[in-house]
Amino acid sequence: MKTYGYFLLCFLLTQLAHATEFYCDPVNGSSNNVGSKVSPWGSLESVFEKGIEFKTGDVIFLLSGNHGNVKVIGQNEKYITISGLTGQNPTISSIIFGTEESPASKWIFSNITFNGAFNSNTVFIHQNSSKIRLTENNFISNTKDDTAIDVKGTQCKIESNVISHYKNGIIVSGKKTQIRNNRIDFFSHNAITILGDYNLLEYNLIKESIATDSEVNSGIYFTEKETKGNIFRGNTIINFTKLNRAQIGVLNGIYGLKTIISESIFENNIVITNGKKGISLTGQLNNLKIVNNTVVNPYFGLNFNDKSETNAPLAIQIIGENDSSNLFIRNNLSNDVLFTNIKGIADYNLTLPVSAHDYDKCFNNWALFDFSLGPNSKALNSGTSDMAPDLDASQNKRTLGNFVNIGAFEYTKIDEANQVFEIPSEASDRQIHSKGKGDWDGQPQIRIGGVGENIDGAGVFPFKLPEISGGKKILSANFKVYLSKVDNQPEGGIDLYALPPKSNFWVTEDLYYQGTFGQDVSARPIQNNFVDPNMYSGDIKTNNIGQNGLKDYLNTIFETETNSEDYIFLRMNPNSKDVSDYNRWNFVSANGNKKENQPMLEITVGYPELNEGNISNIEPIKNNVVIAPNPITNGEFNVYFLGFKQGKTVQLKLLNFSGEQVFEQTINPSDLSGDVFRSENSKLPTGKYLLEYTTEGETKKQIFFVW
Repeated sequence: MKTYGYFLLCFLLTQLAHATEFYCDPVNGSSNNVGSKVSPWGSLESVFEKGIEFKTGDVIFLLSGNHGNVKVIGQNEKYITISGLTGQNPTISSIIFGTEESPASKWIFSNITFNGAFNSNTVFIHQNSSKIRLTENNFISNTKDDTAIDVKGTQCKIESNVISHYKNGIIVSGKKTQIRNNRIDFFSHNAITILGDYNLLEYNLIKESIATDSEVNSGIYFTEKETKGNIFRGNTIINFTKLNRAQIGVLNGIYGLKTIISESIFENNIVITNGKKGISLTGQLNNLKIVNNTVVNPYFGLNFNDKSETNAPLAIQIIGENDSSNLFIRNNLSNDVLFTNIKGIADYNLTLPVSAHDYDKCFNNWALFDFSLGPNSKALNSGTSDMAPDLDASQNKRTLGNFVNIGAFEYTKIDEANQVFEIPSEASDRQIHSKGKGDWDGQPQIRIGGVGENIDGAGVFPFKLPEISGGKKILSANFKVYLSKVDNQPEGGIDLYALPPKSNFWVTEDLYYQGTFGQDVSARPIQNNFVDPNMYSGDIKTNNIGQNGLKDYLNTIFETETNSEDYIFLRMNPNSKDVSDYNRWNFVSANGNKKENQPMLEITVGYPELNEGNISNIEPIKNNVVIAPNPITNGEFNVYFLGFKQGKTVQLKLLNFSGEQVFEQTINPSDLSGDVFRSENSKLPTGKYLLEYTTEGETKKQIFFVW
């Protein structure tokens, strides 16, 4: 285990001028020694039993061996630190901080392995104790039937610890405690249980739930006890990452039944599990903000213990009791959002079907548990900045480019330019007949009107839908055909309709219609008299009414999550119920010889906000760095540089959560291919990392995982 981290070292150096260093060696030391490096004390347990007093800023270094069951008492003016010595592997079976008569305050324990239990808790902080810090420790249970950390005290900090194979990870019933950047895995009941008020839980990684035959486990669990003022921010809860692992089952994400919660915030959390309870709160709920969370089930197709709910949509489910009020459920990305008996606002939430296709389109690489947004996700730029957190789950700025995404992650590459698509009709466009025939396939022209003896005809044109970047909408649309000639004088005109989309481009006879405009209930009317008897040969395009109708139709198609590979169909049909034989219009088809005369659908897509005269208010992306993928699965990473001017340099530093710097380099993004730096042979170990990047005197940070 790496010991005595970088951050702790900086903290200690400011105090060492007035501090004394002591050493404990449970193998070769003795309680009769003076505690120096050459004459160390024995175990830490024996030191506290002897009642040795320490002064402000003292540091006690622990050497390898078991330091026993430690009882810590004493209230210090400033912090006293107990830490594993570099290169050593000290262990402690359990610690109790404070008693009813003798509180403990301002103690730091760091870089130690805890491997046992005392009174069912490896670490117990008494309610009379305060300001205890546990940082960068390893907790490994031998019994798998106990609790790692039980915090009844106040104003404590539990940071950057690894807690494995416990029944319960952390139970917090005190107030104003910060639980940050911890990893809790292989737990068999609840990873974190909340019983106290005004606590901060942020950026914790909870994963690998161990299913048992008893009740369902929870990532973050609320009891029936009333709680208030807690903040849950940027926590990642993942049921399991290996399908062949033993004891896998259903996991509740953030869960409370018959609970009382008020004045609390749930933001930027990522809940990846099965069942139905992603964020599920039932009880008396007041003044809650539930915003920008990502809650999805990627385990569909798998069954655990014959539980039918394992393939169900994972929901944000809020059920109020006793006049629950003032709830805001906003900007969430989930398989479902359900709320009952509450007063408040639920808007800008996006529900995502449980399917591989929808996940592929929405996320970067969901199969490898990367739930950051892909470039064509519908969650892009679809949220509202009102009540959105300033940073996303990776601590990227939330409002890059003046847009806000739905879900926990902000997609940082925003193409603000409009896109124009010119989509030719498919070669399967077809002339279909009133008699149920469709025998004009593959011809260079399509005839509409009285096409033959006692036969009227219409034309149907298929178009393949393009891939549209998430958040963008259809700004304009235009349909163009080429009228090559008019035979005789056909009665009436030709109306334009839009037909329902399909997954194939085949035109079938059942699509035929002619008659009064707007009376075909199976189609959407676009333009009356798109072609009239007075028109001459040449290009014919939709007018303003037709363009608006076509734009609205296409936006409806995309908003209803029609697949980008599907086809839409436009139909031109006579509005006269009977057209005289051989009185007809002739149009060039997709099989015509001249490409410029073939039917064409032209659409322009972009962000409506940028096309309403407010372009000057848009904040451009400037000097931003994004690390991807996140999480990383092979120890290698890519760094994307966004909005840097030519010649600007960036200093990159990569720190693990023991504070050690594992990478540093100064980079000029202009020298990179595609503004992307790709690591080579980094082979980062599994864990949580902090990327720091500095440019123009400003330093920013981003969190990412390696699995």
